[in-house]
Amino acid sequence: MNAAEYRAAAERILAQDRHHYQAITPYDFRKAEILAQLAVSAATSEATEARASQPTNA
Repeated sequence: MNAAEYRAAAERILAQDRHHYQAITPYDFRKAEILAQLAVSAATSEATEARASQPTNA
């Protein structure tokens, strides 16, 4: 998964929980938190790969 997919998954969990229960359960909050952390990690990796693939001007 890439950063956008992890972020979307976290948002779906929170939106679904809020829709059904009008409150976010600790369990679902933790799942969303983990997905958000993975999104940050994936975004960092994607940015690093993009920088590494760019030609350098010497």
